[in-house]
Amino acid sequence: MKKTLAAVAVLGAFAGSAFAADVTLYGRIDTGLHYNNNQVDFDGQEVIDDSSFEMGSGLSTGSRMGLKGTEEISEGLKVGFVLEHGFNSDTGANGDNDRFFNRESSLQLISDTYGTLAMGRMGSIVSDMGTFGFYAGAVNPFGTGWSAVGGQGIGSKLFATNDSRYDNTVTYKSPTFAGTTVYAQYSMKGNEKAKATDAGSGDENTHRAERYGALGVNYVNGALNLAAVVDWVDEACGPATGKIGEEPEDKITYNIGGSYDFGVMKAFVAAQYFQNANDVGGAISLVKDATKLTNVSADELKGYGVALGATVPAWGGTFLMSAGYVDAEDDAKNATAEYTGYQAAVAYQYPLSKRTVLYTGVGYTSREVDKLNLASGDKAEQDSYDVSFGMVHYF
Repeated sequence: MKKTLAAVAVLGAFAGSAFAADVTLYGRIDTGLHYNNNQVDFDGQEVIDDSSFEMGSGLSTGSRMGLKGTEEISEGLKVGFVLEHGFNSDTGANGDNDRFFNRESSLQLISDTYGTLAMGRMGSIVSDMGTFGFYAGAVNPFGTGWSAVGGQGIGSKLFATNDSRYDNTVTYKSPTFAGTTVYAQYSMKGNEKAKATDAGSGDENTHRAERYGALGVNYVNGALNLAAVVDWVDEACGPATGKIGEEPEDKITYNIGGSYDFGVMKAFVAAQYFQNANDVGGAISLVKDATKLTNVSADELKGYGVALGATVPAWGGTFLMSAGYVDAEDDAKNATAEYTGYQAAVAYQYPLSKRTVLYTGVGYTSREVDKLNLASGDKAEQDSYDVSFGMVHYF
């Protein structure tokens, strides 16, 4: 009630409509300390051995504040909205200088009979972000977060991932029938802030704009939670791609997984097959770091990834554990590069109250890109270690 009244006060300029709707102010602040050691070798020779220890924001979950609300239009029909702003709690800076409501800005038509239709900027359904992201949290205990342990979830270091959020997006979520919910999502132009020289900077819903689509299904029956998503990026063509008149192959990922709560523990499993990816598990950044080359790129990586995880309640808190493997190759003509990656992490969360949680975690990442066939060498390798401690407060 206090948060609802606070939200109405914040929206004083809109007081006439705010009192007619259910409006809530919400958020969370995540601040902690993070240690990382990063070692990179190229053809057996050490090229990087760096360590850092610093304060960070969003080490387990992104710091944010937002407003959300609904208004009943008629029986069984509501209009809702979500406006969510991300920020860095260690500095107070905006999370995105180009967008104030960078995490979500959506307007929704919510029907008990026909489901929910939303438009705006929002999280992808294959993530666990925002109103409609459901997949990652269903199949991995770390979701798409936890940079504090090296991004151990279904994120940029493990699987081939498309962006977590998209502009100009339409999302449909069906009513739940027999435990099953269906999702569909389409973005007419994923990044409205793309520069004129960037790929995807053209007009919405044209071949010069980078478009995104996804179809997903979630089945929940008691302790069982199953999820599957197919998503793709319709790559833009134009001057920035170097492929004028030629439209690149779509980036596609096929994702399936789930979880089962045994009571004493909750087990997770996830699997992915991908094709035409332009990066997998940070392979491109690894090659750049190892070779010191800046013009490294790929757009036809294919392969698979698997991950197992668990949460275990203990001593008043919860342990989170995950381990994963990814294997990929460059499928472009005359390309020979191969990539493998491993990850493992353990974290522990302890609630000080209903709204405040302490956390700590350790993570390990190992990556290798082989058969580069460069004049300077063939193999890039990386080992990275992460340790963190922090606190999250929800409001």
